[in-house]
Amino acid sequence: MKIRPTIFIVTLVFAYTAHAQEDENFPPPESPPVVEAYRLKGNLSVDGRLDEADWQQGEPVTDFFRREPRQGGPIKYQTRVKFLYDNKNLYVGIWCEDSVGLKGLRVQDLRRDFSWGENDIVGVALDPQNLKQYAQAFQTTPYGNQRDFQNFNGNVYDGGWNTLWRVRTQRDSLGYTAEFSIPFKTLRYDMPEEGQPVEWGVTLVRYARRDIEVSTFPAIPQSFSPYRMTYAAKLQGIEVPPPSANLRIEPYTLYQYDQIMEGSSTEATGSFKLGGDAKWAINPRSVLDLTLNTDFAQADVDRAVNNLERFNIFFPEQRQFFLENSGIWAGSSQQSIRPFFSRRIGLQGEFNAAPAPIDVGTRFTQRTEKQAVAGLYVHQRETAVSSAANFGVARYLRNYGRENNVGVMVTHRYNETSAALGTSANNNTTLTVDGQIRPTSQWDIQY
Repeated sequence: MKIRPTIFIVTLVFAYTAHAQEDENFPPPESPPVVEAYRLKGNLSVDGRLDEADWQQGEPVTDFFRREPRQGGPIKYQTRVKFLYDNKNLYVGIWCEDSVGLKGLRVQDLRRDFSWGENDIVGVALDPQNLKQYAQAFQTTPYGNQRDFQNFNGNVYDGGWNTLWRVRTQRDSLGYTAEFSIPFKTLRYDMPEEGQPVEWGVTLVRYARRDIEVSTFPAIPQSFSPYRMTYAAKLQGIEVPPPSANLRIEPYTLYQYDQIMEGSSTEATGSFKLGGDAKWAINPRSVLDLTLNTDFAQADVDRAVNNLERFNIFFPEQRQFFLENSGIWAGSSQQSIRPFFSRRIGLQGEFNAAPAPIDVGTRFTQRTEKQAVAGLYVHQRETAVSSAANFGVARYLRNYGRENNVGVMVTHRYNETSAALGTSANNNTTLTVDGQIRPTSQWDIQY
């Protein structure tokens, strides 16, 4: 076995955003605005009409801040938002005004997980653990398309993440309304200490495509993501149920029958395939994923791309096993160097995109206010053209200051000896150190 030590190039990325007006990149407020949620008193039908008496409780959120097309100034498209809850769900009611009603709405299609900019959009982002660096976002269109994703540090975006929630919308001459139902078991939160109120981070965003107007609550500078949770308001008044050890098991079985006919002879074979996935939310901050004899048939198909360059294309991860808290593995930025790219697992070779079966895999992630820890192990089965392989990844990320972090990651791949292929065992190991420093709201240093 040959040992080939490699020294990686250290890359620094400096991002500085400056504008003519000194106040365009204002810092987060010392005292964030407060939003009240009210307990549901009667029955609620999630139909998008928002006509139940409970929706008349309290004052709505109305003071949205215009980000685009020009930061600041009066908002053309007014928005009102209220929050309700019961023992199982958090409800968000949103009234989106449009002076020309139905004629002003812009929606291209009804597919899930649409891209930003294609449709009119309204949504909410939640930080139930008050980490200030993590958000679960839920968005919809006037016709009820669902879009959900995770955001890390305001710049790492995971659109492949999907969870359980509902939304219904209605359209009329005044614009449209949206009614969200987000189960508490979908959210990761801690129980507050006795006598302490629940305080979740929350931001709201609306995109009116007709005039490219983007507005947020609370005010977030145009230069930053609407999901930078250091600017978030406080959502108060919720009496949350105790978080449960949420366990989800998805078994499957497949039967394959082949029949080959040659002349008068017939040869038939059949085989069963059993396997499944399991996700265990051990506590609000820790999640364990297991997979056995994995079947990725439910994952979305990649879009067709003609690649005329000599570099690989980084298709987004669509497989559920790899998705939750995927931002922990991304390093300081998902747009630069990627020491770990999960799409390489389950392929027969670097230049062979044919899938390779996965026998077993386990994945653990934990995210707290001060640190993030993650580990992964996958065993890939031998095929006719590739030997069996073992993948291992370990990640540690430490947060310090307001929006700074430093992390280390080790990746290891071990290809087993294959007598059938005539290959000997070999391995590859990488060590990565990365981080992010934000000395002020204008500066973002990634290394």
